[in-house]
Amino acid sequence: MKDLDQYSSDELKALLADEGWDTPLAPVHRQQLKPWQQGVFWALRIYVVIMCI
Repeated sequence: MKDLDQYSSDELKALLADEGWDTPLAPVHRQQLKPWQQGVFWALRIYVVIMCI
């Protein structure tokens, strides 16, 4: 495997395009948890804190 500095700029651009690294990431939005999901989340957090003590 070649080191990064052994590739030309055009080769790197082609590699990035082939692998899909040049496309922007999908947007990420906050999602409101349902009440039962919030309860599970906090119960697990409390469980982990107790186990670490």
